[in-house]
Amino acid sequence: MVDTIKKSMRDKVAVRWGILLLIASVQGANYYFYDAISPLKRLLEDNFNFTSGDFGLFVAAYSIPNTFLLMAVLGGIILDKLGIRRTGGLFVGLMASGGLLTAYGASEYFSGGGILHGFFSSFLTNYSPELKMMLLGRFLFGLGAETSIVVVSKVIVKWFKGKELALAFGMKIGIARAGSALALYYSAQIADAASHWTIAIWFAAILLLIAFLAFLVYSFFDLRIDKQTTQNTTSAKDDGFSWPDLKELLTNRSFIFVTLLCVTFYSAVFPFQAFSPDFLLNKFGLGLTESGKIASILYWVTMFATPFFGFIVDKYGRSATLMIFGAVLLTLIHLTFALTFFNPIIPLVLLGIAIALVPAAMWPSVAKIVVEKRIGTAYGAMFSIQNFGLFLFPILVGLILDTTNKNAEIFLSSNQVMEIKTNKTFQANYLDNKNNAIIDKDLLASATLYLMPDSIIMEEENDKLKKQVRKHGELIWSEYFNSHSNINGQFSATLGTDSIERINITHFDLKSKEIQIVITAKKDSKETHITETILTDWTYTNSYLPFKLKIPENLKKTVTDSDKLLISLKDLASNKVILEEKHDVFFDSQENLNLKLGKGEIIFANIDYLSWDDNTIIKIKTPLNYTFAILLFALLGILGIIFAILLKREDKVSGYGLELSSNAKAKNTK
Repeated sequence: MVDTIKKSMRDKVAVRWGILLLIASVQGANYYFYDAISPLKRLLEDNFNFTSGDFGLFVAAYSIPNTFLLMAVLGGIILDKLGIRRTGGLFVGLMASGGLLTAYGASEYFSGGGILHGFFSSFLTNYSPELKMMLLGRFLFGLGAETSIVVVSKVIVKWFKGKELALAFGMKIGIARAGSALALYYSAQIADAASHWTIAIWFAAILLLIAFLAFLVYSFFDLRIDKQTTQNTTSAKDDGFSWPDLKELLTNRSFIFVTLLCVTFYSAVFPFQAFSPDFLLNKFGLGLTESGKIASILYWVTMFATPFFGFIVDKYGRSATLMIFGAVLLTLIHLTFALTFFNPIIPLVLLGIAIALVPAAMWPSVAKIVVEKRIGTAYGAMFSIQNFGLFLFPILVGLILDTTNKNAEIFLSSNQVMEIKTNKTFQANYLDNKNNAIIDKDLLASATLYLMPDSIIMEEENDKLKKQVRKHGELIWSEYFNSHSNINGQFSATLGTDSIERINITHFDLKSKEIQIVITAKKDSKETHITETILTDWTYTNSYLPFKLKIPENLKKTVTDSDKLLISLKDLASNKVILEEKHDVFFDSQENLNLKLGKGEIIFANIDYLSWDDNTIIKIKTPLNYTFAILLFALLGILGIIFAILLKREDKVSGYGLELSSNAKAKNTK
């Protein structure tokens, strides 16, 4: 007999949906962190010399514990044995810890020789210590994140089975997709606006900490509902896990087909999602921030479309049919991306619909195929098998990009750089993978200057220079520029005239000059002059110049209320502007205004003041060809279509009722 108090809790709409919003926020933070680094791929390449293969490995590290250690399966088993509270507390905590470790690996402190930097520099020297530390953080994040999703899914089944289950799953997935959308939309903007680009990663890590607190809050509700549950209710303590149950699960043909659909579908979604800002940047010539914003479109669509399709499944059923249609749409969109230059906005909208369709129908279907007491194990098995795809395909995509874009990086040796030093103009060849000239083509490229140690022998061959820069190069200047290849496939640009992304102010010739710093507070369109003073302290920290200033009391409110501070460095002798940048307002414990000159949002930097060492190397990066990588996603979509069709056919035999509405009774009631 169902306890009346518990029944009233589940039947109260406000309580039930309030629980959903609380627990779904945990998955929303999970998805935000997962995607927050995708728009920063080019920054990782510029600052840590990541290759596309490195980035693919970083994305794949998330899935290592769930693929090779079967942690999603074990997490599901642990969930069925230990319950929601203890399992969730452990794995959401691991998720947050991994996020913080990832942010630490990208931080200035770690790069500047912080704790464990020496250790991570001592092995696998072909990979940067930053990459290795971030891989460890990503590994721990994945270790906790997938089981956390299993926990969230079981919470929803616990509160919504027999009610609006598909709609609840749709809402949960919609909130998760909102996390992804916000990450793609804002991550690059945060990196641009913050005093250091890695603030974008720290922000995502802090969201994981907030998610951990949200789960602790939910635990009080979970404890209460368990206390109000009698031993005879379906949510009471179950019989405990047994291996024959798992064997039975893995011999269920419907479960096998839905799992294979899951792995192929998500392997065509999440890896594409991770590379999508870079794909848009390279194929369509979009800027770093703009590409992230446009990539977020598909998740803004899914945020609203997934709950809608969940409602449709609850009311009308047709889950198997919707899964087939979603897989077909996914395949067509990837073929469009791979083979055409069609405006990406409309395909991204349609891709968002596909990504909404399949999960809204698939995840509630599992609750029809599997008995509730084994739902944690079932979801865990699905996530573990899914993670094999999420591990394998980002690595494959990275390898495909590196293999099919061998000429995308052009290295100009120190001898060539010295010839460029005077007029700052260079010329390069725009070549495909077969060394054929790409003619009459607009391109968005980047130029990055590195300083090499005197002890490093500078070989002239492009591949050898690439390896040397990867291991030893210190970034001193980075910018993007638009150009156009001529009939011979050549393009040119002048350094210091386009979008300057990063500088290393320690390599600017400033100490021998009288440099004035001018600070202006900006609020909306209003600017207020704060102060101007002569720089005298040249004690650098890493790649920036710390600057502290006591603000008069009558101006402190103006400074604290401002949107940004505009900082300008001027050479008084020549009256030339050397640097203009925007900074966030930050006061230290002594009430001093604290600035990091050279680390703000750069408006202008005068390359004439840059010191060009004899060992300066220039890396020119031309757009990557994504055709073959996207065709791989289309192939996965075709496999998804096959598995969705097989699932629908099997459902007619097994009678689980996947085509029926949520409240309809299937022939096979398990």
